[in-house]
Amino acid sequence: MALLALVTTLLLGSIGLGLVTVTNTEAAMAANARESSEMLHAAEAAAELASAEIIRAASWNDVLAGVTRSAFTDGTTTPRLASGETLDLTSATSVLQVASDADAKHGLNNPRWRLFLYQPLSSIAHAASSQYVMAWVADDLAETDNDPLADGNGIVMVRAQAAGRLGMQRTIDVTIAKKNLGIGITSWREVR
Repeated sequence: MALLALVTTLLLGSIGLGLVTVTNTEAAMAANARESSEMLHAAEAAAELASAEIIRAASWNDVLAGVTRSAFTDGTTTPRLASGETLDLTSATSVLQVASDADAKHGLNNPRWRLFLYQPLSSIAHAASSQYVMAWVADDLAETDNDPLADGNGIVMVRAQAAGRLGMQRTIDVTIAKKNLGIGITSWREVR
């Protein structure tokens, strides 16, 4: 009888432990999904903000050359996230450039990515947020002037990214163009 009670207790304990594990897993999955969604919105906000600043810039050539920067820069290329992790924006820029060069293969017309905007989202939006946002700008792939730091056709590209804990990132690519009716965003997509 005591043996049966012990086996039953162990069995019920195992079932209870399994339910606790499932509940904890579900809670973690929900938190990750929420954070991923928040990061997408943060990347979209960075893309919108960088695009608006570039559109208002007196010279897109100065933006492409790195002379004109966003008003939203925190002055460090190694920011610390709320989670304690450190980002290396110089390295991130290099990785973006290497990938762009490998994809573009346009010789002198390959885009040259410049870090334009970089700051914690909480400093920009004045709201509680643990995401860090950054945006790079480059001349577009259709350019044929052999100068990646000069805009010859009225089109530039923006890559905006939000970074969070555990290396989580969401990225948005935007193309801005000067048209007959004015300046505007002509394409917007999430990079996966």
